[in-house]
Amino acid sequence: MNIIPMDTGFGAVVEGIQLDDTADQAALAAPLQAALLEHGLLVLRGARLTPAQHVAVSGLFGELETFPHAPGQVDGVPQIFRLASLAGEGHRDVGRYWHSDGSFRAAPTPISIWHAVTVPQAGGDTLFTDLRAAYRVLSDEEQAMARAVQTFHRNGVQHPLVLRHPQTGEAALYVNIALTAAIALMGKQAADELLEHLDSHLSRPGAVYRHRWQEGDLVVADNLRVAHRATEADPRYRRILDRTTIAAGSAFAAVAPAVAPVPAPAELTECR
Repeated sequence: MNIIPMDTGFGAVVEGIQLDDTADQAALAAPLQAALLEHGLLVLRGARLTPAQHVAVSGLFGELETFPHAPGQVDGVPQIFRLASLAGEGHRDVGRYWHSDGSFRAAPTPISIWHAVTVPQAGGDTLFTDLRAAYRVLSDEEQAMARAVQTFHRNGVQHPLVLRHPQTGEAALYVNIALTAAIALMGKQAADELLEHLDSHLSRPGAVYRHRWQEGDLVVADNLRVAHRATEADPRYRRILDRTTIAAGSAFAAVAPAVAPVPAPAELTECR
């Protein structure tokens, strides 16, 4: 296995493994988990997996979440959330803002794994940004202010703006730009201004990796380290992107002990 760091400051390309070789899969769990923990994002080109193989490979990273059946989803494979550009083939027009999958959960989804089934001739790239770096480049004063912020998802789930990774203990910004309904102790205008500022900060020059999909690509993201953002897929062309997600509490079990997260400040419990 060859792991080649990207020049973006996060992420790595993984070469030299055959993901469709089930005999060797068990031996891949620890090195792949370790690489993801170190780099935050893994890119494996040309995997060309069936839905069942995608699920099996995803299981190397932990226990899979499941999703309710919907039009265009893969029959009999509830672990796959299918994204598509054409009506009736999957979920359309989702995620065009900075977010980490599963932010609506009280225990956030730690890992997402995408597989490119059909790639369009134009559009449909995915953007990634390093949330740990986004926190680190803030001034000491800005970091202190960020640590005092609590966000509320539309379903009422509350998260601190600064999360510590449960395995590494490293601090990172954590926010869903579009689905944050309120910020504790802030009025709407102040909250909107903060979200706009965070959106710009996550998009700052040099901070973003743009993944241009090729058929068969497998991309793995640590959702507590890296956020992503979809771009528009040209509706003239067919695009299918399958995604699996790993359940909280089951990620990185092969490589790292858990680190107790830093609790949210007790005084920040009400939303105004």
